[in-house]
Amino acid sequence: MLKNLPIGRDNFKDVIERDLYYVDKTDIIEEILSTDLYVSLFSRPRRFGKSLFISMIDSFFNIEYKDINKHLFDGLKISKSEYYNRLSSNPVIKLDFKNLKQDNYEEMYESYKGMIRELYSDKRYLLEILNDDEKELYNSFLYENANKDRYQKAISILSKMLYKYYNKKTIILIDEYDVPIQQGYLEGFYDDIVSFSSSLKGNEYVEFAIMTGVLRVSKESLFSDLNNVEVYGIVDRLYNETFGFTNEETKELLNYYDLELNDDVKNMYDGYNFNGTEIYNPWSIIKYAKYKELKPYWVNTSGNSLVLKCIKDCSEDIKVVFEKLLLGESIDFIYNEKVTYLDYNDLKSINNILNLLFISGYLTIDKNYEDEFGKKYMTVKLPNGETRELFNNIILEILNDDYRIETSLIRQFCTGILNNDKELIQLTLNRILPNISYMDSSESFYHGYLLGLFSMFLNNKNFIVRSNRESGLGRFDLMIKKVDNSVGMIIELKVTDYDKDEVALKALEQINSKKYKQELMDSFFFFF
Repeated sequence: MLKNLPIGRDNFKDVIERDLYYVDKTDIIEEILSTDLYVSLFSRPRRFGKSLFISMIDSFFNIEYKDINKHLFDGLKISKSEYYNRLSSNPVIKLDFKNLKQDNYEEMYESYKGMIRELYSDKRYLLEILNDDEKELYNSFLYENANKDRYQKAISILSKMLYKYYNKKTIILIDEYDVPIQQGYLEGFYDDIVSFSSSLKGNEYVEFAIMTGVLRVSKESLFSDLNNVEVYGIVDRLYNETFGFTNEETKELLNYYDLELNDDVKNMYDGYNFNGTEIYNPWSIIKYAKYKELKPYWVNTSGNSLVLKCIKDCSEDIKVVFEKLLLGESIDFIYNEKVTYLDYNDLKSINNILNLLFISGYLTIDKNYEDEFGKKYMTVKLPNGETRELFNNIILEILNDDYRIETSLIRQFCTGILNNDKELIQLTLNRILPNISYMDSSESFYHGYLLGLFSMFLNNKNFIVRSNRESGLGRFDLMIKKVDNSVGMIIELKVTDYDKDEVALKALEQINSKKYKQELMDSFFFFF
């Protein structure tokens, strides 16, 4: 009987005891101990196994599980390591910030206080060794009447108490540390969040601390007083196989469930390049193995709000860059590991936005290169079919929200093109175009707008969409062609306040005189 898949389960003990399929990543424990980490952030896109990783580290080291969790690691990689004797060796403080997503600072602060109360409540056994003053301090967290200064030191205070009890330093684990930062950014209380610093700096009772998140620690964070954080992100050599599935791990998993790692699967879920290592999206691979249907799973989970904001609010020039990405092109940019949420406010900077998308897993490295002056660049692209689907969906959402264009109208427009139904095309355009403001009347606007209307073709393997490509003696604005050579279309855009028929004739004349249709004719397409 086949093992069930751990969909939605990020508790390591639960996964092992239920005998669910587990891709063994326990060798990272040896790597952590051999490299003597102190305070580290593992930065990876969402749904890449960060929470299961934190749970596994907790299950291995937590001294409270002594003689309880040993069976969990039987036969796994770490059980064969010289570091296996560190099993159940230290007290652990584990916090998960993924639920700190309240709409205002006051509610989020109350939620954090509740999280600290639960943490202290789970360790009431410490009260038996505390003096009266320490008990008062402890109870102030249990009854949520501690002041803000105490809450900022709550983790350090607890680690000192744990040391007093066990005579061993504490391991601190914080999952999704950047969730409240992102929420504060989106909801307008960012400054309040980053001013609340939960101190780890100089804590002599900490063995090591590990944080996970999507964005890197930089000049501001919930732990702004930390200047010694080691960050391991998607461009770093160390730990590049720890999160996500390697090619071999993916192949083995799919074979177990009688599936093949073929080109269709790779095109949909592959494409991530973590410092030269080919990585698959684990969430999507697991869902595909269960449902055996190639569809976007990762992009349909929560967490796209910041990406939507960046694309929706950016300038028209930057939207041209998104257009190129959608069409399968690569974009040059300079990677900046220190970019912060404050920088994302500058939506005129395509480099800041590309950094955000890259770190968040919506873009991947195509190649690295160095210019003649020694400056290092990389080119990035959409990694796979899933992310292209996300960008298509964002375009549809923008068209719907900003221009009140229903998806059914867009589908109707694309159907008219596919069937060479000029009346349907005209009818649909007559319903769509009145929603455009006279302020949005540039040719570049209509170019991007029309590309959005073609969204049904953009992530469809049966169609090819080209934009601003050389053909014949010039560059056409847009071209759509069907892969089986049955349909092709060239579009030349013109904007005018005067004789529309005359301008339309000039556009047709330009198509013919510049021989824009040459690419279609070379493929022996039917042209209309």
